[in-house]
Amino acid sequence: MDVTIWATLDEQAAAPRGSLLEHWFRTAIDYFFCDQAKDDSRSYVLVTESISGQREVRFKGVQNNWPALADELRRQPFYAQAGFHEPAEGEGEWVDDIGRVGGQHEGRRGSHTGLTVALKAGAGIADPKGCTLFVDFLAAALDDANPVFARVDFLNFHDTTDLEAALRRSQRKSLREARTHLRGYSWVTVVPSELATRLGGVSRLAETGVFHAVRELRGGGLLLQATETLAAYDGLAMRRVFQVLAPVLPSGIPGDDPARPNLRIVFEDASGV
Repeated sequence: MDVTIWATLDEQAAAPRGSLLEHWFRTAIDYFFCDQAKDDSRSYVLVTESISGQREVRFKGVQNNWPALADELRRQPFYAQAGFHEPAEGEGEWVDDIGRVGGQHEGRRGSHTGLTVALKAGAGIADPKGCTLFVDFLAAALDDANPVFARVDFLNFHDTTDLEAALRRSQRKSLREARTHLRGYSWVTVVPSELATRLGGVSRLAETGVFHAVRELRGGGLLLQATETLAAYDGLAMRRVFQVLAPVLPSGIPGDDPARPNLRIVFEDASGV
């Protein structure tokens, strides 16, 4: 897997977070994993009801067990994951996942919900049609959600953003301040409505010429796509995004993180832009 899609919901979500979690899973399956979901031997589910792990639900086959999975998701469990893989060549042979959809509690006492999709795109990161699919999925999954943040990354499997790592910002603090300071920026970044207003709204951001696409989410927030393809998101494109979003980014001088040697950020204090 190489492409990761992340989103965060908070207590201001426009619908019950359990319903939004169910919608995230259903949309991701429909967009990316239809074939695998139909085959009981190529998909599986794990749901943990609470942090204590006292009740777990496991089964093979997503599509045939969708009503049961949807019911579990609507309860907003502590952790849920659906995994997808290709058929094994031999009985009992281990096969790596080619994709996963997930959701879990984040923040103090589950104040936030983290949503994830990971998949194998390969050369598809340079294909405009394939990249549009990533963006269309995120827009469809979050259109009614009023998300606090979302991003699409390449080869980044951390639940914290590169900017948070570089500024040594704890996840708890970043979540608490996410409608005051943008958590980070990527090839695709979803900005919450409060910060979109401070940036001048959809028309102002579109007029900058920095973004390939600016989409307004019906429930609140803007989806900003930096370049037509993920492969085209280079250092110059990243700097242009940083300069436009600087007014709503947290201040501080970013530093290297030995645990994450390939941070994709601009190493400048956003407050100085």
